[in-house]
Amino acid sequence: MRVSGDRIIEWVRRLEGFRDGTYYYEELQRTAELLRAEFALMGFRVDSDEFVFKHRHYSNIIATKEGIHTPRRWILIGAHYDAVAGSPGADDNASGVAVMLEVARVLGPRQGVKFVAFTLEEPQPGAMSFLIGSKHFVKEMLSLGHTYQAVFILESVGYMSREPGSQHLPPLVKAPRVGDFIGIIGNKRAEPIMELFKETAERYVPQLNVQTHRVKLNGYLILPTRFSDHAPFWDAGFPAVMITDTAMFRNPNYHTSADTSETLSVEFMAAVAEALLWTVETLWDEFCKGA
Repeated sequence: MRVSGDRIIEWVRRLEGFRDGTYYYEELQRTAELLRAEFALMGFRVDSDEFVFKHRHYSNIIATKEGIHTPRRWILIGAHYDAVAGSPGADDNASGVAVMLEVARVLGPRQGVKFVAFTLEEPQPGAMSFLIGSKHFVKEMLSLGHTYQAVFILESVGYMSREPGSQHLPPLVKAPRVGDFIGIIGNKRAEPIMELFKETAERYVPQLNVQTHRVKLNGYLILPTRFSDHAPFWDAGFPAVMITDTAMFRNPNYHTSADTSETLSVEFMAAVAEALLWTVETLWDEFCKGA
């Protein structure tokens, strides 16, 4: 194993805390600065996708080797760094950001690979809007001529349970009833990268139980499958997957004050990071190496 579970949980602890876009706006801004600094220390060029929501400024943080001003077809790894109001958001989604940072640290800056920390993924108080940051990002990147050959969105990846009946499921979804697996949710275009992730995990991280699910009609038949930043990429026609512990269908602390780092599994997060790292390296060797 090349990833460090100790680093992952350290990042979770540094990130957890109230950081919603309304009541704790300054904390959210400080989190953005922390992420900029961490990516810069790893040697990435750091850009921002800036936008305004309700008269306040927000930033999606973008880390690449070459910057975003040259159009190309990217591999993207992303996670949202905001939390829902009233929750410290350790699983949702400090866990996803921490795994993203660890994959970025081990992989390092590489041509054609883009890491993105999205903001305002969560529903905003007093508004029906969510996925605000990623919707803006996809629109802006399309205007710059960017396309994506694979998108991996980390959404709540730290909670697991081996208790029978610990896993609940939305209608029309088949999966084990024990919450010890990582779910990979994709649309038809994403089938190849879903299968690659599963095959790669089986080869390099056999202790990680991977369950895949392909949605129809970009998830509109099962709306919870659209509840993260992969959905705008689906709608734009790109192959994207959500990597998730299934959030509210497993974690009893979801969107509550009890969503803390003490409830998470370091080994589970490290295994997810390792599987994702091998998957991205495989894709990079195929599509980007020498480009």
